Amino acid sequence: MAGIIIKDLMERIGFDRALTIENFSVVAFFFLNTVFLPAGLLYTTLLTPLFLLFLAKQRNLRAIIWYLALSLPLTWFYLTHGADRSSYLRSYFLFSSAAIFTVWIYHFLRQHIKKPALYFRTIATYNALFTGVALLFFLTAAGKQIFWSLEPIHPAIPTIPRLKMLVYEPSFYAFQLAPVVLYYFLAYMFSEGYKYLAALCLLTVSLVFSLSFGVIGGLMIAVLLVIFLHFFKLIRLRKLFFATFYLALGLIGLGLAAFYLLPNNPLAERIDMIANGYDTSANGRTWEAFVLAWKILEKTNYLLGAGLGQIKEVGQDIIVNYYNYEGAWADVVRIPNAMAETLATFGILGAAARLVAEIGLFFYTRVYSNYYRFALFIFVFVYQFTGSYLTNIYEYLIWVLAFLPVFSQFNKEYIHNPGRKWKS
Repeated sequence: MAGIIIKDLMERIGFDRALTIENFSVVAFFFLNTVFLPAGLLYTTLLTPLFLLFLAKQRNLRAIIWYLALSLPLTWFYLTHGADRSSYLRSYFLFSSAAIFTVWIYHFLRQHIKKPALYFRTIATYNALFTGVALLFFLTAAGKQIFWSLEPIHPAIPTIPRLKMLVYEPSFYAFQLAPVVLYYFLAYMFSEGYKYLAALCLLTVSLVFSLSFGVIGGLMIAVLLVIFLHFFKLIRLRKLFFATFYLALGLIGLGLAAFYLLPNNPLAERIDMIANGYDTSANGRTWEAFVLAWKILEKTNYLLGAGLGQIKEVGQDIIVNYYNYEGAWADVVRIPNAMAETLATFGILGAAARLVAEIGLFFYTRVYSNYYRFALFIFVFVYQFTGSYLTNIYEYLIWVLAFLPVFSQFNKEYIHNPGRKWKS
């Protein structure tokens, strides 16, 4: 009986027993990219020469040439204006690796425009399996440390185990999962029946186990904003209307239960601290990150910033004194916010160029014409102000997905076509 239930569940989430080389590559990229490596290094970083070779064979080096034409003069500027050579060159290599990967994945997905749906199905399948393994490991002291983060989210709150799978931290894992969760949510909403419901529920459970409020909040903002901006069109879809209504009702009920029935639980305490501005983690990832970035600009260059790898060099005393770090904490010097890190690294011009590029590509690639790409754009645009980092290839992958014409089944003209038949 148990075997029948498991088989049915695997079929519902799209389990394919054949682990092809392509499927294994997807699983490795998503779940194993950091295993046994020091923090900050990925296997995709080590494979940079291979990605560059692929681009050269396909004659897709134009973007790389433009990158070098822009970055090499900046490198000369920073190195001749006091940047630490060792730190700069090391960070330049990591940043260049991320740039090469981004160009490669753009061309690869553009040539295989229907592949992302298959890749998401593979990720959803193996995420369900790995989550089951993580729950089993949770029962043992040694195993718990492999899949779960046991670091306190705040000194005043008791430690809550958070699912991090096999990556550095829960928020990193949740960020990876975000585009997949969003895909299954919209696929369930816009399709007939309940084909995507099992996968959506399992993905949501994993996301909740991560307790990453930044990712969860970003996804909620993206979905609610898309619904709000298209309210009169989407209100006609009964499934979306009732699902949104019940979701809102459930969130309100959960909030009331957390704050009034169990007021002293750790989750309610952290939400209360965030709402009142007392949560050091949330503050450090948002407005304080920009305060520190500006202080670094005051010591370097307002227009062009400090340069790659210089936040630790220039900002060491600034960040340590700002937070009164002592002991091991004094070595944890970073700005955990992609936009603030861009500001500190490349200055006002760099931060402005980043925003102009994002907004310009939003209109140039007609992101607004597709519900999934629109929601994904909102999510990553918001999240860059609350987390991520400058060399995060998973963030750049999300930007690529937002700007490529993927998932045509979510095109507005198709969704609102009365005679449409859902394309999975």
